[in-house]
Amino acid sequence: MIIVSFNIRGGGNALKRRRISTILKKGDADIVLIQETKLSNTEEFMVKGMWSGTEVGYSFSNSVGLSGGILSLWRTDRVEVLCSFKGEGYVGIKVCWKDNFYYVVNVYSSCLLFKKKELWNNLLNEKAILSDGEWIIGGDFNATKNYSERKGRIEREVGNGTDLFTKFIHEIDLVDIPCKGKKFTWYSGNGLAMSRIDRFLVSEVVVDRWVLVGQLVGERDISDHCPVWLVKDNINWGPKPFKFNDEWFSLNSFLPFVEKE
Repeated sequence: MIIVSFNIRGGGNALKRRRISTILKKGDADIVLIQETKLSNTEEFMVKGMWSGTEVGYSFSNSVGLSGGILSLWRTDRVEVLCSFKGEGYVGIKVCWKDNFYYVVNVYSSCLLFKKKELWNNLLNEKAILSDGEWIIGGDFNATKNYSERKGRIEREVGNGTDLFTKFIHEIDLVDIPCKGKKFTWYSGNGLAMSRIDRFLVSEVVVDRWVLVGQLVGERDISDHCPVWLVKDNINWGPKPFKFNDEWFSLNSFLPFVEKE
C-alpha cells in the first residue's frame, strides 16, 4: 500500500486542485492524507478535483473559517474502508487490506502546546480502544523530536514540546522510520527557516509486513510543505530502525552483551 501525506495550505482554488491531482498521480498512491484544506464546506467536486480520474472515497473535517481542515482520500478500487472516526485535529479510517486491518490516521496539529497535548492524549486513548489492527499516523504534527529537525527557529522550539513529542512517540509505541530524500518537510518563503514537522509514525508490524525502509520527502511545489510518501520498497537502505534506551548504558553488562551478539 502506498500512502502520502501533504499539507496543501489551501485547496479552494480549481487550478491548485488540478496541480495537487498531478502530484498525487505521479506517486500512484492508494491513500492520501491532506492537511490544511482551509475548506469550511467540503464538497464532492472539490474532493474529486484533487484526485481527478480516480474512483475516490473520502472522510473529512472542515476548517473553522480558513483555519485548518483535514481530508483523507482513498482509491475505492484498491482499498476497502470499513469505517471512519474523527476528533479535534485528526481524521481516521479503518482499512481492510490483504486480509489485515489498519487504522490510518490523518493528523493536523495546532501550534499551541496545550492543544498538542490534547491531541496526543486523544490519539493514545483511541489506539488503546481500537486495538484490533495496526496503526499508521501521518500528517503535520507541528512538532519536532530534536533540534536537528529544525533550522532557523531552534530557540522557539524550546517551549513547543520537543521532549513531550518524543515521549508521545514512545508511549504510543510507533516507529518514526528514517527520511529518504530531503531532511526537512517545511521551508519558509525566504528559505532561512526549515523543519521536519510532517511525518509518518507506524507500527513495527507494518514496517516488517510491508518491507518499509523509509519515508520519502518529495519536492516543494504548491505549498511551503513537501509531500511525504510512505512506500513499500525492496531496496536495501541498511538496517531497519529499532528502539534504544539510553539508560541501558548504565548497565556494566550491556556493552559486552552487544559485542557478543
